[in-house]
Amino acid sequence: MSCFLLLLATVAQSGPYEVTLRLPAGGLFAQEEMQIEYRVVDTTRVDPLLGPAPVIRAQTASRITMPAMAGMPALSETAHPEGVPGEYGIHPFFPHGGDYQLTLHITPPGAAAFTVTFPLAVADANPSRRRPPPPFTLELKAASSPVAGRPVEIHLTIRRRQTRQTVTAFELQHERLCHLILVRRDLTHFAHEHPAPQPDGSFRLTYAFPAPGEYHLFADVAPTGAGGHVLLAKLKVGGRPSAAAPPAPSTLATFPADPVPASRTLRLSATLADPAIEPYLGARGHLILLHEDAETFVHSHPDDSTPSPAHEVPFLARFPKPGRYQGWAQFQRRGQVETVPVRFLAQ
Repeated sequence: MSCFLLLLATVAQSGPYEVTLRLPAGGLFAQEEMQIEYRVVDTTRVDPLLGPAPVIRAQTASRITMPAMAGMPALSETAHPEGVPGEYGIHPFFPHGGDYQLTLHITPPGAAAFTVTFPLAVADANPSRRRPPPPFTLELKAASSPVAGRPVEIHLTIRRRQTRQTVTAFELQHERLCHLILVRRDLTHFAHEHPAPQPDGSFRLTYAFPAPGEYHLFADVAPTGAGGHVLLAKLKVGGRPSAAAPPAPSTLATFPADPVPASRTLRLSATLADPAIEPYLGARGHLILLHEDAETFVHSHPDDSTPSPAHEVPFLARFPKPGRYQGWAQFQRRGQVETVPVRFLAQ
């Protein structure tokens, strides 16, 4: 049993077996490692005083998915037995808030396997909570001091925080092993790149920053079996501002201008000026959102669960906290990726 308070959440039945799920008393939160425990008992073997017999030495595995975001890699863990017979635990890390589904695959000793599912409601990260850091870190190195306007080679290494071991195996997320989002601290520059994987498990990218300043680099990766993670590193770029005007942004799509609710998953539709778009990275489009703090990051994907008009692309978006957000929607048309900047106010 864990050292912090857990509450009884849900009970599921499968044949003679009963599974009781226990969650933290304060609920589940994104961006921190959580502890979930469950108890497995056999209801056909009941002690008059102790109740149903606990199922010990079961082979148990978990799979956590987000039904509303089919493109998000599943989080899988092999459960460990707790100190109480028949009780098991997992320690998932949720990348963001929303409605998840936990599937438990349990094989009792000498018996057939069975599966039960539970819904999980995960709240957005709460900055006032004292929480442990994420299980992975992003190590960023530049081959030379970055200077605006000059290409520089960037090396990215994902490590396990506790052991410092380099992660070498990743799952594909929207056709790539690593999506790297580069944003200037004042949100005036955005780029979406795909660093090349290296034999040692690291990634490399050659990139020319357009202007000096502090840049925030978000690596969107899915270490095998660990689900999706967005890892942040910061990089200072020197040099002088360029006199050249930045390229004009695309006007391919427009979004509603009204304020949006914070801390709630919603369907946010983009209206296209030209419906003849092509799939880009396995989807009709992508929407990157960044809070004005330049650190709260959201990567939203289209919701294809229900049909929509050809000139509309509905995104499943979530604004984790109130404030102003800068967004960049990306679509592909005639073989070219177009980026549409958009602003939102979350209340």
